[in-house]
Amino acid sequence: MCIDVRLQTLFSVLFVCAVVAHALPAAAQALPFGECRAGYWSSNRNLDDNDVGGAGTCFVNWRPVLADGVRLGVNVRAGLRKAATATDSTAGGARLREGFLEIETSQFTWRVGRQIIAWGRADRINPTDNLSPRDFTTLTPEDDEQRNGINAGLVRYQLRGGNLPAITAVVLQFEENRMPQGALPPNIVRAQRPKPHQAEFALKVDRSGSGLDWSISYFDGFERLPRYGLDLASPTLPVFRSVYRRARVLGGDFAFARDAWTMRGEFSVSRYNQACDKFISCEQSGRKANRAVLGVDRDFWSTTNINVQLFAVAHDYRAPAPGGTAQQPVGIPVPLALALNRLNSEFASHEWGMTFRVSDRLFNDRLKLELAAVVDFTNQSSILRPRASFALSDSVKISAGADLFHGDKQTYFGVLKKNNTVYVELGLVF
Repeated sequence: MCIDVRLQTLFSVLFVCAVVAHALPAAAQALPFGECRAGYWSSNRNLDDNDVGGAGTCFVNWRPVLADGVRLGVNVRAGLRKAATATDSTAGGARLREGFLEIETSQFTWRVGRQIIAWGRADRINPTDNLSPRDFTTLTPEDDEQRNGINAGLVRYQLRGGNLPAITAVVLQFEENRMPQGALPPNIVRAQRPKPHQAEFALKVDRSGSGLDWSISYFDGFERLPRYGLDLASPTLPVFRSVYRRARVLGGDFAFARDAWTMRGEFSVSRYNQACDKFISCEQSGRKANRAVLGVDRDFWSTTNINVQLFAVAHDYRAPAPGGTAQQPVGIPVPLALALNRLNSEFASHEWGMTFRVSDRLFNDRLKLELAAVVDFTNQSSILRPRASFALSDSVKISAGADLFHGDKQTYFGVLKKNNTVYVELGLVF
């Protein structure tokens, strides 16, 4: 499991191409499908002051069937936008999101290769979704399109009998989220320790049907976000360093449907460990966090849906003070402690808030409207996300929307204000 991610991706591509070439007559029956979009974005998602202007993105999927119960899964994302600087490496490129071989039998599903594994039944806030990483700098209006695949082997076993659950086991290789870099301090040092090479494991028992869906899951791996600490050894400048903490997460979710109503819930209990050293204190290394989401949604007039959720987070935290913080030794200046909390996205020991989303489909589903919001009650910050799309034909649509962040600098959404953006895109579905 210590092979470089890029090398493993290359192996996945070569493997997929070899299998497809061997089974070309059968594979050719399935044509690629997806969507290409081009348009204008007023800002990038890198938390800097660089504009974007024109940008384009293509998502291409291919699901050829090689034999009875055997298929390939290929998903590629390619993007192009105006470079912010002469050396901007994110201005264009392609990424293999998925490249896997899947075999299905009466009770077993086997899948190996690069794949997107999404867990959780709550609406967009999923405490149990710890496997596939995300690229939070992607210029896309859909949150799910930020997901990247991860190198993994998965087996799913469906127990025989009516309404019995299925058991899914996954072994995977660590890969981190891609985060905005524009707001990082100039003296930050990332990945002081090498990225984790140990294998990660996940197990889930889930059941669907009869109006009640539920699952219990366990993850033993690493956080997809780095944890920052402060090194004051330098006589001139403090240095922020990052490590990836070992994470053990027990979680569960449910969705209960009755007529036009659906109730959803999800929770996780997380424990994090990291070896102590001069910039990660022993108190910080043994941290814990509990997260929960509970909500309800209802359909109206067969075209309108309203979703409301409450969420809560409880984790180890102490407000910065001249004598130090719970995360750091005594003596750290308050401005540095505040910056450290912004890097770690922690602003209170107990945080709670609400999500709201209303969507409607008009003119025989040609016009789709959505207004979504997330409100952080603890620190009084929020994001407002209006969306609209209109289908000019079965294959051509135009979309527009905005991401509007509100709040003080020392809040979860306030620190993201430089990501405020409006966009308009023309899309071709094929």
